[in-house]
Amino acid sequence: MSESLLPEEVAVVIRARQILKSKGIAANIDIAGICKAAGVSRKTGYQWAEKHLGRQKDHYEELEAKLETLHSDYDNLKKDHDRLGFENRGRKLAWEIHRVDELLADKKNNTGNKKEKKQ
Repeated sequence: MSESLLPEEVAVVIRARQILKSKGIAANIDIAGICKAAGVSRKTGYQWAEKHLGRQKDHYEELEAKLETLHSDYDNLKKDHDRLGFENRGRKLAWEIHRVDELLADKKNNTGNKKEKKQ
């Protein structure tokens, strides 16, 4: 063997063996025998293989492109998330330094007293 099989190729070969077994066809049958069992010529058999396997290849390439897009989007979102987290930590620190929470609480308490007096 020149190269090891890819996982997708192993899956195709296993599935092919399962189909042959379920149809009662010998596992060691050649291309001509497969085409004869299907009732088509070898030429038609190869055309079918190219047509249907070509679709799978196109679908695989399309999925690869979508995956690449998703990775890119994820990286961009992660950068945005990190940047916003940094900004929020900065805002919280600024609020602590300038005691904004205390000022707001004091303002709330003072505003509440004025309303009570008017009633």
